Amino acid sequence: MSVLEQIHARAAADSPLWAAALLTGDPPAAEYQGRSPDSHLLGVEMIREGYLLHGGRSRLFAQDDRDLALLTGDYLYAAGLVEICATGDLAAVTALAQLISACASDRGEGVADDEDRWTRALDAFAVAGRLAG
Repeated sequence: MSVLEQIHARAAADSPLWAAALLTGDPPAAEYQGRSPDSHLLGVEMIREGYLLHGGRSRLFAQDDRDLALLTGDYLYAAGLVEICATGDLAAVTALAQLISACASDRGEGVADDEDRWTRALDAFAVAGRLAG
């Protein structure tokens, strides 16, 4: 089962509201495969999906109901951080929490493009993964 299929299945199991909002069809490939340590990939992709629900275009969920999209995004932020916490990598937890906060701040200030923040965060993970491996 792919990482996005895992997110899809977990969300469906956790709430009938989220299950009803899931898009049909096969989920796309993970965006950060190869750019994030495998142990962190599920958490990173959950956080990315939460980010997309908050202000982008979700890969897995319909966004017709803005309140539901925000709630689902919050769920995915939290679930992703739980996944990262389970790795024991507190530096990654801190980095991702800071990424979430910085992106929210950007949106609040009208900055629409914060992809550079994601790139820097994932580049740091790639370096850390090489150093740890």
